[in-house]
Amino acid sequence: MPMPGSTDLRQTLRRELTREAGTDADAKALAAATLRVSDALAGQLAMLIGAGGVEALAARSLHVVQRSFPWLAEAQPPGASEGPFALLAFCMERQEPNDATEAAAAVLATLGGLLVALIGETLTMGVLRAAWPSAFAKETQQEARNR
Repeated sequence: MPMPGSTDLRQTLRRELTREAGTDADAKALAAATLRVSDALAGQLAMLIGAGGVEALAARSLHVVQRSFPWLAEAQPPGASEGPFALLAFCMERQEPNDATEAAAAVLATLGGLLVALIGETLTMGVLRAAWPSAFAKETQQEARNR
């Protein structure tokens, strides 16, 4: 099972974003897929930490990842108050698809790592599985067989 914040989780998220957007998606389609994927996570997380908590963790994750992807800090969309996931998607639209996917996976995996620090790995993995069942379906089936 991928550990939140880990390279394995990034790989899982890259696959999920590609599945959601389509294999030959351009950056705009990947940005839209990222919004859908992050909305699913935000919906699950809001039940635990509230909308403000989701916003704070997403903003922190975006800030941390800007070190690796400086272009995330360079642009501000007209409605920047729409939140960090909207800013991420806005910035992604102007990049090459591979770079856009890498940045989105990094932001979401970083958010997962922050969650582990706050609520623990078991609860975090439950939230991630609830938000993205298709991303973890294979592992969940494997875990059930091991019981």
